[in-house]
Amino acid sequence: MASREDLHFEPLQITATLRTAVVSDPWLPLDGLLLYQQTREGLGAPAMSTPGLSNLARPKGQEMRGGKLPIKTVHGKEWYYRCSWAQWGPNVEGKDYWNKRFDTSLASLVEFGDRRGTVNNLAGRYKAYHQPVFYRSALWVRWYCMGDKVEIERLLSALTHVGKKYAQGWGRVARWEVQPISDDWSIWRYGKLMRGIPSFDKPPDYPGNLALYGIRPSYWDKRNQIMVVVPCEI
Repeated sequence: MASREDLHFEPLQITATLRTAVVSDPWLPLDGLLLYQQTREGLGAPAMSTPGLSNLARPKGQEMRGGKLPIKTVHGKEWYYRCSWAQWGPNVEGKDYWNKRFDTSLASLVEFGDRRGTVNNLAGRYKAYHQPVFYRSALWVRWYCMGDKVEIERLLSALTHVGKKYAQGWGRVARWEVQPISDDWSIWRYGKLMRGIPSFDKPPDYPGNLALYGIRPSYWDKRNQIMVVVPCEI
């Protein structure tokens, strides 16, 4: 990645044309997707992996190796990136299920060593699952940021899916488009909030709701979660 001194920040519109529906919350922050991709790049491809363990796994407390993203930041009591959350095209929400069930007709093939045993599909390794998946189906999803076009395009070039459950085919991206625009819409656009901001920065006349959510990636990390004002609508 280029040094921050070499980056050229400009207002950008970033669009993902989708092949499949996306499993995520409605906000789907782009800076989180970019940090994931940058961390993968920093760690490199694993020579081998253990089933069930991500190649991004690291010792507890160890910092992410991705570093700062090629996006301009806002500084105050809390810092965050000048990068909007998802702006969806015409879309519908739906519900599906993923299932895991052991075929009991194959129970005789399970090796229990020198002990006698039975397959328990109520708990443990062979537990059966029927879990709901909530998804959003749209032709495209879009973000706005103040960033470096070249570096963002480079990171996105290897990002083939967005959202969760991508191993099951959800969130597949057909193509990315990164276009310079005239105005910075990363945080506000014509009075509409485009991403979460710290609750103490809420304008007095803005009716946005409060939620405990990440202010910067990684959004799942409790150290990055505060009370934020979330946009009134998707």
